[in-house]
Amino acid sequence: MSAFSQSSQQLILRLLQALACSRIHFGCKRLSPKVWKYPDLSCDELWLRMTLYQERIDQLANAMSTEERAQVRLERALFLRLLLESATARLQSWSDQDEVADMPPSHLFEWVAHDDERLELSQLEAAMTPQESARYDIAVNGLQWLD
Repeated sequence: MSAFSQSSQQLILRLLQALACSRIHFGCKRLSPKVWKYPDLSCDELWLRMTLYQERIDQLANAMSTEERAQVRLERALFLRLLLESATARLQSWSDQDEVADMPPSHLFEWVAHDDERLELSQLEAAMTPQESARYDIAVNGLQWLD
C-alpha cells in the first residue's frame, strides 16, 4: 500500500471521527439547547460542518480502491467497538430515564455519543461484504484475545 493511500485512509478515519463529534454536538444541541452550549455553534452551523465533512470523506473514498475502502470500514468498525466496550465506564450508573433537560452536559454528551456509536457501527456492519465480515470477525476475536 502506498504512503499516499495510507495517509488518505488515516485522513478519512480522522474525518469520520470529526463527523461523529459534530453529529453528537448537533444531537445534544437539538435535545437540550438550554443546557448544551459547547461548541458555541448553531444547529445550522453544525449541519454545515457535517455536510462539509461528509463531502470530503466521499471525495477521498471515491479516489480509493475497493480494498482501501474496506480497510477504512474495518478500522472504523473496530474503533467503534472499542468505544462501545467503554460504555459502562462512560455511562456509569446514569439512567436513560433521566430527563434530558436535567442532565449535566457531560452526561448528555455520553448518551448521545453512545447512541451514535451503536448506530454507526450497525450501519458499517450491514454494509460489509461477506469477505469483509469474515476479516472483521477475525479482527474482533483478536481484540477479545487481548483482554
